Order: sequence, then structure tokens, then C-alpha cells
Amino acid sequence: MALRPLALIFALVSMALQLGAAEATDPLRALPALPKPLPGVAAATQPGEMVRDFAPGVQVVLGKRVILTGSVIMDQGPVDGLEVLACLASGKTHEAIVRLAAPDGHTARAAFTAALGLEKEGVPAPESSGLPARGWPLSVTLEWADPDHPGASLAVAASSLVRDRSLDRSFPALPFIYTGSRFLTLDETGLDGKPVRHERFMLDSTKSIVVIFDEADALLASPFPDSGSDKHFEVNSGICPPAQTPVRLVFAPVELPLTLVQALDGSLSAGGKTLGDAELEALLAERYGAAATPSQRAVAVRVDPASERAVDVATRRRLLILAASAKAWVVPVFVLP
Repeated sequence: MALRPLALIFALVSMALQLGAAEATDPLRALPALPKPLPGVAAATQPGEMVRDFAPGVQVVLGKRVILTGSVIMDQGPVDGLEVLACLASGKTHEAIVRLAAPDGHTARAAFTAALGLEKEGVPAPESSGLPARGWPLSVTLEWADPDHPGASLAVAASSLVRDRSLDRSFPALPFIYTGSRFLTLDETGLDGKPVRHERFMLDSTKSIVVIFDEADALLASPFPDSGSDKHFEVNSGICPPAQTPVRLVFAPVELPLTLVQALDGSLSAGGKTLGDAELEALLAERYGAAATPSQRAVAVRVDPASERAVDVATRRRLLILAASAKAWVVPVFVLP
């Protein structure tokens, strides 16, 4: 019996060492530090562009952008972790940065279909699964009125509104992954007590438009590699507009600086040539290294829809390790044809 406390101490020490080793090998921790992101001047509407009102709180520029209006509801914290970047009015407002004015999920999705031609559903990231989402990358920019210059607006990549408190770093510009939420056939009990089968659009239930933490029914999935847990995410209060500030979220298709093609066996190619680790590292250094200034710090990995999703996990790990070796801050996102 006297050995039990000692055995417990050894077990706790062993666990701490294992956690420390895991933390030390976290690929994100090994990526180089970047300058802190700062808001810039919002892009002006281009000549000839027509911004159309699509629905309350929703505007579109056909073929180019979707604009969702709302307001900031959280400009710091939360202590227990940040899950959502933007939600609808009755969504997860206790753990979201922006509350949007769009009336419902159907309307929001219809705007993306009408303006950007996004008709198909992607493959979401189930909660706590560790599986990256598969879909189509969109740049997401937050805009708000410049309090010091009437008539002007400020803008920042929406991903930069998020900090990783465990790394003590904010994130650079990253695209979010459009998956379109999903329709599910549900069996429920009707008022007469009999089973009723019907189809439900899940975004109208979750009301999460853009998420930081993995949520299968969001419209846009998280680009962050460690999004299976929300405890380490918090608002980047250094640049987030104050609570109650009216804002616009602007969504646009984006071509990433590098696209790789992932084969069924996990091998990666570019331009029809299969690449080894040394070649991949050189490409990452060229496109995302110290001398590069990419508008988005993500590499697109085009996947075969029939491929196993476990291959995505291995590819993500491989590319993050190579990025660290190349001294290039970049994360992979998984793109469907």
C-alpha cells in the first residue's frame, strides 16, 4: 500500500513527459513566427461592379463576392475556448465573434450558390474527429468603418481575428473551406405520435456560418490544423473591432499560391510530376518562405473524392513538418475538384 502514492507520482510524471513531448513536436509550434497582422484599408468596389441586395443582411456581386452584414458580439476571450467566427442571430452567440443579420441558413447558402456557383456539398469535418474538411477555399475578410477617417473602411483577414493561446500567436490570412452544410433525413415523432420522416437543412439548426472548431453542419469549415478542440482558440483582441461594431464579412473565391494533387496512395504531385520531400520543401520555401509575401498562407491539396480521409491527415502532418523545415508558415487545406 505504501508504494501507491509513489506509483501515482511516477505515472503523473510519465504523463507530463508524454504531453511535453507531444507539445514539442507540434508542427504548428515549429512554424516560424510571422509579424502580427494589422488591419488595412478595405478594397473599394471596382468600376462596373454591381452590388445587389439579395436578402436582408445579404448582398452579392455576381461571380465575385458574397457580403454578409452583422455586428461584433465578442472582442476578447472566451475563457473556455472560441468555436465560431460568425453565426446567425440565434446561433452560438456565447462563443462567436460576429452575429450576422441573414434571416436563415437557406438564404445564406442560396447567396453562395447564386453569386459564386457553389451548388455542391463538400465533406465536413465531424466534431473532434481530427479529419480536415474537404471543399472549396474562400477568402473571408472582415470590414468595418474606420473610426478615425469618416467614409473609409478597415479590413482584416477573418482568420487573423483568431489567436492560439497555447502558442501565444495569432493566425495569418487563411481561407475557410466552403462545404455548404448538409441535408439530413431525420425520423421524428409527429403530433399524432406516429413516426415522420423528413429532410432538414442542418444549417438552419446550428446557424454556424463560419467556424473555427470542427462542426459538421457549418457553411464554411475551419482551416486551422488543430480544430478538433476549441480550448486553445480565443479572439485576437488586439485587432478585433469593439463589441457592437457593425461589420461586413466578404467572401470571395481565392486561388492559392500552390496547388498539389494528392493521389489515392497519398503521394503528392504538381504539374504532373510526383514530388519527394526535398522537392516539396523547396516549393514551400519558394512560395511561403521568408522572401515570399503570399496573400493566403495555405497550400491547396486537391483530393480524389474516393480517397480515404485518413490519407488527408497523413498529408497534413507531412506538409506541416516540411513547412517547418523550409521555415515557411503555411498550412494545407483540402480541395475538391
